Amino acid sequence: MSLILIAEDEEAMLEIFAQVVEDLGHRALRAHNGEEALLLARTERPDLVVSDHMMPRRTGVELLRALRADARLETVPFLLLSAANPKGLEEADVFLSKPVELETFEETVRKVLGSRPAAEPRNEVVPGGSRVDRSSGTVREEMLNWVAHEIKTPLSSARLNAQLLLRKQGKKSTSDEKRFTETILRQLDRMNTLVTSILDAARLSEGKLALRLEPGDVAAFLQEVVQEWRELQPQVDFLLKGPEQRVELSFDAERVRYILNNLISNAVKYGGEARRVEVTLSLSPGLAIVQVRDWGVGIAASELPNVFDRFHRAEVAGGQGHGLGLYIAGALARLHGGSLTAQSTLGEGSTFSLRLPLSR
Repeated sequence: MSLILIAEDEEAMLEIFAQVVEDLGHRALRAHNGEEALLLARTERPDLVVSDHMMPRRTGVELLRALRADARLETVPFLLLSAANPKGLEEADVFLSKPVELETFEETVRKVLGSRPAAEPRNEVVPGGSRVDRSSGTVREEMLNWVAHEIKTPLSSARLNAQLLLRKQGKKSTSDEKRFTETILRQLDRMNTLVTSILDAARLSEGKLALRLEPGDVAAFLQEVVQEWRELQPQVDFLLKGPEQRVELSFDAERVRYILNNLISNAVKYGGEARRVEVTLSLSPGLAIVQVRDWGVGIAASELPNVFDRFHRAEVAGGQGHGLGLYIAGALARLHGGSLTAQSTLGEGSTFSLRLPLSR
């Protein structure tokens, strides 16, 4: 049995994280703010600290740095949770974005407790006495983080409770009870997607969204994405074409996955009776080109110039979507030094082309 310190100012989230930890067979220490968490850690050394970021009296990152500055606590593994991407998140051993999947949280706790934390002391990225930049850009970023926290925290709590309910229902529940719970989870996911899209769109317009570029094989990455869709939508025929050899790019995997998921989701949604989506990877001088094609309702020529505008929804969408998906996808493509374009004929389908620069 391990001792896990949980720091979370939202009572509902604190209790559900503690319940999950105790169900895993560990002892949970509860702290309602960063200062209380630091005091508890100094009183009884934990085997793992799980902490939200936006808390009173010390943020999660401030708590982490205080622990790292204590010789007795500097090697305690630290799991940081946040609805936003706070500065200093890379200092934590593990970072999970809210809302957190129940199984992901459980597996992360198991993995961290099963690994050996590094014994070397860590250097603080930001000196504790540095002055805070109160520029308008920083204030807006703080406001975005606050919005993310205030909306995503209750979303995360509701989602974890629904997942626990679904797990406890098991075989004893009726088909209706299970269906209702799954519907709740789907609607919470839609709310989370909307909030994330609004925040991403705001950060993009402010120039605050930064990429985490890493070298990788986009051909293998594309196979992984398409396979996930095959498992998610078995009734749809996903055809993947392209080179089998490695195609090296420097890209942000999470953001490129967002682009591809958006394009494939639209192809499935508006693909009509064909139930077929074709994903093609090809090479052009200095570029890798990923095309996503469907044979569905298509887009009118008059609407094509506007499909990447914020809040634009094509008439064929029938009111579906929030009008931010393609705007964000196009902006992310440009951040990579590439582009996203669309070709379509009404009634015959659409092809979206993502162009990304090859590694030199």
